[in-house]
Amino acid sequence: MSKLIVLSGVPGSGKSYFSKLLRKKKEGHVYIISSDALRDLVTGSQKNLSEDKLMWKMFYELAKVYSEDPKGIVVLDATNRDTKYRIDSVKELKSHFDETNLVLFDVAKEVVIRQNFDREFPVPTEVLEEYFANFELPQKEDYEFFSNVYITNGENIEEIIDLI
Repeated sequence: MSKLIVLSGVPGSGKSYFSKLLRKKKEGHVYIISSDALRDLVTGSQKNLSEDKLMWKMFYELAKVYSEDPKGIVVLDATNRDTKYRIDSVKELKSHFDETNLVLFDVAKEVVIRQNFDREFPVPTEVLEEYFANFELPQKEDYEFFSNVYITNGENIEEIIDLI
């Protein structure tokens, strides 16, 4: 059964950590599509947004390619900060997968700020503040659209991985 996992969380909340741990625990057939990694590949820097249109096209096209693996778990590692974007961005993909899951990172601000500074490319504090101000917890539409909605505070990541 193919699965799509849409990660949603502010930078530094643990999305990439989750992806790597999922890959390790599930052993094979896990495809991680990271907006940061693709941006770095396309422009040479995660901070360079000049080719974002191309980067996002590649992001979703890769998900379609990986959906061909009937045992595949495809992880979309990006901020996906509000319901409208989460749903609109994966509408076209939903039919390619047997199951579509949302994993939302609702991690305490002080933890995220600390983890952000441990990143290779920390997000400036003022940008992080904007993400927090505009981040949306799951809405009714998320629960109706996704097969499963999981919320993590950062401490229950392994339990969520076991459920996937």
